[in-house]
Amino acid sequence: IRENFGKEYLFKGKRKYKKKEGAQEAHEAIRPTNVSHTPDSIRNYLTPDQYKLYNLIWSRFLATQFKDAKIAKTKVWIKNGDYLFLLEGEVLVFPGYTIIYNDISSKDVILPDFMENEEVSLVNLIPTQHFTKPPVRYNEATLVKVLEEKGIGRPSTYAQIISTIQARRYVEKRDKKYLFPTELGEIVNSLLVANFPDIINVNFTAKMEEELDKIEEGKLDWQNVLKKFYTSFLPALEEAREKIKRIKIEKKEEFSGEFCEVCGKPMVIRHGRYGDFLACSGYPECKNTKPILKKIGISCPKKGCNGEIVEKISKKGRKYYTCTNYPECDFISFNKPVNKFCPKCGSILVEIKSKGKKYLKCSNPECDYIEEYSDNKKEEQTEEVLA
Repeated sequence: IRENFGKEYLFKGKRKYKKKEGAQEAHEAIRPTNVSHTPDSIRNYLTPDQYKLYNLIWSRFLATQFKDAKIAKTKVWIKNGDYLFLLEGEVLVFPGYTIIYNDISSKDVILPDFMENEEVSLVNLIPTQHFTKPPVRYNEATLVKVLEEKGIGRPSTYAQIISTIQARRYVEKRDKKYLFPTELGEIVNSLLVANFPDIINVNFTAKMEEELDKIEEGKLDWQNVLKKFYTSFLPALEEAREKIKRIKIEKKEEFSGEFCEVCGKPMVIRHGRYGDFLACSGYPECKNTKPILKKIGISCPKKGCNGEIVEKISKKGRKYYTCTNYPECDFISFNKPVNKFCPKCGSILVEIKSKGKKYLKCSNPECDYIEEYSDNKKEEQTEEVLA
């Protein structure tokens, strides 16, 4: 910092940060091993995603050792009869750490020079009307933020919470972003809240997380904590078992076009906690089920295998691709394979995304071959024609 930006930017002494409430501090900070390796100096050796990630880590690490930015803020109150009008201005006096992010932009709001008790003329009055809007639906990021604020879960469990509520169809993602509760989710929620009011609430969950932290720190005895919990939970559970009846959500059966090989009746698409599957419409007399194989039109690249690549969903809700001959064939990929092979090593290529564009990358982890996806060029040509 002293060599590249000047000593006036370097924070003097040692920075100390307050421990975040609930933080377990079990992991070392992610930081560059050599700060002299600037992002631009090694950019040619990194993929686009690697560069963005390294630039984020390097800049954040360096920014913590800069002096704070200084901003001069001004408020001017203008009185007109019984009404007060407020003007706010701000000017960046010293950029501090923002210089590392190239964030010295023209955001300054410079006010005219005013004198106290000075009379000003009304040039124009623009009446505007504002309406309150309902809060925006949660997406994965904003839901994690609320969980963190409420003290529910820990960084190591946030991803599992988000994937579980989607895999069990309690919520569904719409517009590729926002989470909406499903009918099943609303029913499960109402039943749990009605029958376990002392447990299904934010305060209980946050308190339980706090007690678990204290057990880990050796400040509480785990047996006493569990005994206290189960003393009230078990009676509530037994009462709920007697009160709650099995609820069936009536949905129109969706025929798959296949027939049961056991009894000959049509197979229908059912929805389970781990995704969709095929079941015999003759249930409960016939209990035949089988997975839905979503083929992508590509043969398995493994030598000697005559299977096809199919798309599946893991128990955690993650999409992956495997062979129809599994477990005899162990092919698996979390990126979608394409019907094209690597010119360097012969392995099948898979789709990856970076900066809003698609690329084809070799599936062999020991091979670094990558090429731009042909669809990107078609989209660019279409945009030029439209322009």
